[in-house]
Amino acid sequence: MLNLFKNRWERMLTKKAIIIIAVVIVPLMIGVAIFFSGEPVIKETIALVTDKGNTQNIPNDPTFRVVLVHKKPKFSDLVTGKYTAVVEKKNNSYSVTTLKSEEDKKVIEQFFETGRLPDNYQGEDELRAERGAGTNILGFIVMLILMQGVALTALYPEDRMLKTFRRILTSPVSEKKYLLVQSIFTFLCLYIPSYLAIVITKVSFGVEIGFGFGMLALLLAILTVLATAFSLFMASMMEQNTSLVTSGISVVTSVLGGCFISFTPNNKTLDVICSILPQKAFMTLVHGLEMGQNMWDFNNQLIYLLIWSAALWLLGGFITKSRTNKGIY
Repeated sequence: MLNLFKNRWERMLTKKAIIIIAVVIVPLMIGVAIFFSGEPVIKETIALVTDKGNTQNIPNDPTFRVVLVHKKPKFSDLVTGKYTAVVEKKNNSYSVTTLKSEEDKKVIEQFFETGRLPDNYQGEDELRAERGAGTNILGFIVMLILMQGVALTALYPEDRMLKTFRRILTSPVSEKKYLLVQSIFTFLCLYIPSYLAIVITKVSFGVEIGFGFGMLALLLAILTVLATAFSLFMASMMEQNTSLVTSGISVVTSVLGGCFISFTPNNKTLDVICSILPQKAFMTLVHGLEMGQNMWDFNNQLIYLLIWSAALWLLGGFITKSRTNKGIY
């Protein structure tokens, strides 16, 4: 197994693009995320479609920035976050197009109809401040770790493609030992640069990260175990476009899991999907700890994350063994 691990390391050193991303780009992005985590969030922008010169009855509130446009923006402007919502006045009512929840949509309609927001409404800047710096930082890191994990597992699909995997299995190394070595390698290559990036940024710039170094080390380890299992599962299941598919799944599930801001779609189907995602459990754990609660107050979340990690790893192993027995690998 030690020789197999050394082989992983020596071969990975030849993958310059992956090394640069893992050792330079990802830690740099983590550092930037930490450094700017304390900066105020730009107010949400709402586009109001109106005729030229018609500036009457434009509501004003610190929560939103209303800009006048004379042509309805493209839907892509909502997707990219340029605008939070697009508002059109039709007769005596307002039509709102937004990717936010139905409840938020009604709030924006009320804002334009009455000129006021509900007293209990919180904008994204307030919600982010309420979540805490550590929760916001780790929420961003979740997506990066999940996306980067599959890149560091690239040698596994490469071995299958080059038929090296079958030759390795003729030695005393079994499928389980091979996957275990790959998992340890992926974990270390994910964990060490990420943790060092957090420590260096904190020490160098004195940025508030919401947790002590010990707690951060534990939380990052939990996240990295999940990311490693997810990467192994995706690499076992996918034959092509693994990175592309994994990146898409990572982004979508991280958004639904509340990694960037608490996601409350007020839709029963989406609510169920969000509650199932492991990112939701992780963010609940992180936020609770930052608010001063004890780790053991979140036994359910810890067990749930362990179940997800174990299930993904075992499924990856099952897929590999099944395809090996069928002669596919």
